[in-house]
Amino acid sequence: MKNYALSVQKLAHFLIALTLGTYILIVSKSILVPLMFGAFFAAMLIPLSNFFETATQNRVSAILLSFLTILVPVLGITSLFAYQIVRVINDMPNVRDKIDSGIYQLVHWLGGQLGQREEAIQSWLTENLSGGMSDFLPESLSSLSSVIAGLLLTIIFTFFWMLYRTSLKNYALYQFDDFARRRADLAITQIRRISQKYLYGLLVVILILGGLNSLGLWIIGVDYALFWGFLGAFLAIIPYVGTTLGGLFPFLYSLATADSWWQPVSVVILYTSIQSIEGNFITPKIVGNSVKINPFAAILALLVGGAVWGIAGLILALPVIAIIRIVFMHIEALKPVSELLSENLYKNEAVFEKKYNENRYRILNYFKDS
Repeated sequence: MKNYALSVQKLAHFLIALTLGTYILIVSKSILVPLMFGAFFAAMLIPLSNFFETATQNRVSAILLSFLTILVPVLGITSLFAYQIVRVINDMPNVRDKIDSGIYQLVHWLGGQLGQREEAIQSWLTENLSGGMSDFLPESLSSLSSVIAGLLLTIIFTFFWMLYRTSLKNYALYQFDDFARRRADLAITQIRRISQKYLYGLLVVILILGGLNSLGLWIIGVDYALFWGFLGAFLAIIPYVGTTLGGLFPFLYSLATADSWWQPVSVVILYTSIQSIEGNFITPKIVGNSVKINPFAAILALLVGGAVWGIAGLILALPVIAIIRIVFMHIEALKPVSELLSENLYKNEAVFEKKYNENRYRILNYFKDS
């Protein structure tokens, strides 16, 4: 008769592997993040590289031509952004003073409404806000070197992902027998398609949001409308919180520079409206359901990604969890977990009883004594 007691040894091995894997993800962030971004950028550029490779019959030349094709518009946008950033920085001394003054007045008013003494309010301001807003920009600029280093590493990884893509794919496929190899090939194809669809859709969404934000801010009369508009569009890459952050900066700027209250209020209304349109129409129509992940799984992925890799983890969370779901779909024992991540989880409540009510799908079996 079989022993159905849990194996302490197997459970310990799993927990050790999970802990060690998480530790490696955290300490290797500076390498793994550019590696992941490089893989996604490579997936995005492969169709363009294939086009050039057909014409040149040389993969290295095709990859370089792909880089140049993308580099020209990117350099143009970067130059425009750099010019706008310089102008914003030049205005920052006066703007900072106004923002700091506004924050102090707001805190004093709130403290008065809550019955706090003047001495207590001033003490809190001195401890918590002294130099806070004024130091924000210099602290952000101090990390520029690490950002540039990560960007260069991402470009290098993208090049090598594209150069060795066939060899890497063949190596992965020939780790399996003939039957499993066909399923692995299908999984790789699905991962590539989902990555491309997600990235292309995200790029179109950024362009649309940048245009809408900039046009709205220009109509309102906010200075540097193009800069604030596309900054908000790029921040929208971070799901759920990016659009809010993107609206916060032009709001604070208009609050500090506007002569009347209607302009900052209009900025709030503008970004609230655009966020509603983006969430309900733009992103669903363009990006669609490419990731095919339910909101609960998506939020958990964002929390874990943010905890492990910070902002980079928030950006990578959705495509990575979508890839994990695809991999689980092709592993027999993990198919029920794939269903737990799927977008149709609410509609397919009975699938676990009807489709996965077999011993081979029960994960606890892998932690029991043989």
